[in-house]
Amino acid sequence: MDHTEQRADGIQAVYNEIQTISRRAVARARRMSAPLSFVEHSLLTFIGTTPGCRATDIAADFQLNRSTISRQLTSLMELGLVEYARQEDEAGRGRVLRLTERGRQLRERSVEAQRGVVTARLQDWSAEEIADFAAVLGRFNAGSEE
Repeated sequence: MDHTEQRADGIQAVYNEIQTISRRAVARARRMSAPLSFVEHSLLTFIGTTPGCRATDIAADFQLNRSTISRQLTSLMELGLVEYARQEDEAGRGRVLRLTERGRQLRERSVEAQRGVVTARLQDWSAEEIADFAAVLGRFNAGSEE
């Protein structure tokens, strides 16, 4: 097997592993005590960790259409998980989002459950192996989306 074939096989293996991680995260979200879908969890996490964010900020970060994010936010508002903090941000560019107390609590439960799984999976790893893994994942996620 030449270098090109090895590289292609390696890329396929990485793709398969990422797909497995994603699929398991979605399944876990369905099973766990915090009734948040993967999308809801992702949106609540972004809003909860990005003070002063707007729907356009989420759309840009997630690389999704603003209307898609708007529909998801409407659903979260109807569930009482997200609300507008005030009419506009400091630059007058749109309504700022924030989590409600219920949204914050559900997000925390969801994060704890997901983090618990990661902690259990890395239980036998050294601190150095965990740091290396985090660095490689960070490098992968820092790549440009084209």
